[in-house]
Amino acid sequence: MIHDKEKTKLGIVHRASCIMHRDNKGITLIEMVLGMVLIGIVALVVANALSTGITGFFVVDNRKEALDQTRVAMDRMTKEIRNLKNSASVTTGSATQFCFTMLDGTNNNVLVNYSYVDPNIRREEGGACVAGNGQTLATNIAAATFSFAYIQANGTEGSTFSSVTTKRIKIVIPCTISSETVTLETEVWPRNL
Repeated sequence: MIHDKEKTKLGIVHRASCIMHRDNKGITLIEMVLGMVLIGIVALVVANALSTGITGFFVVDNRKEALDQTRVAMDRMTKEIRNLKNSASVTTGSATQFCFTMLDGTNNNVLVNYSYVDPNIRREEGGACVAGNGQTLATNIAAATFSFAYIQANGTEGSTFSSVTTKRIKIVIPCTISSETVTLETEVWPRNL
């Protein structure tokens, strides 16, 4: 027979052995806190990697949108300015507006007006040479650096068209979408100058 002292002693030992051997189901508070800390660290690493990827995606997407919009405007302007009828057909040639008569596909005269009105490039066909008229060709264009420049026969660049000396027309179009800027620049050699 076991005495009360021994029972108490055995009970304490038995409880201690249960804790040590983990015969009971469940986790301790320390294990739960460590698990949460580890999950937090893994989540932080994954979130940082995803954030970098998402930021990169939006940068590329904004640059692509700016490039697409600028390229469409540049291609249209280049094609039509190349078909300029002659130097006398230029009505207005300034840094922000170029209005001229060109020959269309059926050899008819067509008045075309390109103008910059912050922040859009506008194109009008068949109307008067008034800045801001017509349909929007491109938007989000930076005012400080958009320009038409007129290159003379001797290679110098001016801000107004000269029917006597202008041989090439330089176009600079910067487009900014969500802080991503794309700038396209080209020189057009009109066929009939």
